[in-house]
Amino acid sequence: MIPEGEFAVIGLVRNGAGTVAASVARLAAALPEGRRTHWMVIESDSDDGTVAVLERLARERPGFAYRSLGRLAARHPLRTDRIAQCRNAGLEWLEALRAGGAPVTQLLMADLDGVNDGLTRAALATCWERSGWDACTANQAGRYYDLWALRHPVWCPGDCWQEADFLTEHGVPRDRAKMAAVYLRMIEIAPAHDWIEVDSAFGGLAVYRAEAIAGLRYAGLALDGRELCEHVPLHRELRARGGRIFINPRLLNGSAGDGATYWPGAEAAWRRRGSWRLRAALWLAFGRREGKALRQMIEGLR
Repeated sequence: MIPEGEFAVIGLVRNGAGTVAASVARLAAALPEGRRTHWMVIESDSDDGTVAVLERLARERPGFAYRSLGRLAARHPLRTDRIAQCRNAGLEWLEALRAGGAPVTQLLMADLDGVNDGLTRAALATCWERSGWDACTANQAGRYYDLWALRHPVWCPGDCWQEADFLTEHGVPRDRAKMAAVYLRMIEIAPAHDWIEVDSAFGGLAVYRAEAIAGLRYAGLALDGRELCEHVPLHRELRARGGRIFINPRLLNGSAGDGATYWPGAEAAWRRRGSWRLRAALWLAFGRREGKALRQMIEGLR
């Protein structure tokens, strides 16, 4: 059962003049009927007329507002830092909204670049078929793609791109390093599978209990200045509070395409998943024991 209270949607967009209106409309069509919804779309660094489209949506769509942060690139040259700034502006808006008395209980954090264009009302409603979660994140038809935001003790315990860099620095050819650390982890999660508890995930859409993330913030840079996925620090703090984060296999928001979208050899490797090549790649990336555990987990998701 969907909890009482109102909904809030925070969306991010850059250079979306040709797509953002359709993405907003599709997301709005998936929301529960009869619930008041507050919208805040955060824009930055666009040069294609996105702001004009958002201005029109603010006039035409009840409850819709936007904020342009202008040219962030000059002050925040790294992409993940800019994204964190935008998401945090949305969280600040949500906190002010709730402080002003709006009874918002559910937050949707969504990308508005087309990744959610396959979301349906039925898929979104599956989030409330069970309780005991603080964040419910999306799945895709085809390969699960958002490995950088993912943290799971077996499937993806660390930064997959850091792991690929490590392998490359130690003599593994770059294509093989990416295959082992990134692309072979892009597994298919059957919609009928049980929810997967994780330490972090996103996939273009996350539904949060608004109370659970009060006071939390995103961060797109590590202490040493390197880029990191902005979701991971926020989810680390959420987990430290005792919050629980899940991938909901039935929360399908679109299709990521097959593995060949990301690396031409990946799909062939998956078709030979019993081959020595796949076993060797998993062992190379994760060690013999962890690689075997990951392979067993993958088989269980089919």
